[in-house]
Amino acid sequence: MTTKDIRERIWLIPNGIPLKLENMTIRITDSNKFLVTGWTKTIHFENISRNIVLQELEWLKKSYNELTYTFNELNDIVVMNKLTIEFHVSYDDAGKIGIGLCSEIDGILNWYID
Repeated sequence: MTTKDIRERIWLIPNGIPLKLENMTIRITDSNKFLVTGWTKTIHFENISRNIVLQELEWLKKSYNELTYTFNELNDIVVMNKLTIEFHVSYDDAGKIGIGLCSEIDGILNWYID
C-alpha cells in the first residue's frame, strides 16, 4: 500500500472499515475505543508467555506512535471522535479466530491469559 492509499484508508476507519497493515489492525469499537491490535509472532499458542506478550505490546505501541508521525490523521480521528486508544495483543489461530492475550488503556494492563 502506498502512503496515499494508507492516508485514504485512515479516513475510512470512522465509517467502520478497519485499517489492516502488516501486523497491526486499527478500528473503532462500538464502545468508543480506538482499537490498535497487534498480532503475536508466536506460532504455537503453548509457547506464549506474558513476557513475550509484553515485548510485543511495547513493539505495538512504538509502531503505532511511529505511524502517527507520518499519518497525523490518526490523532485527528481520536480527538474529533473523543475516543480512547486501546492497545490489544492477540494470537491469530491461522485466520480461524483471534484470541485476546492482553490489552492496555491509559497504561492499565488487562490480561486474558495466565
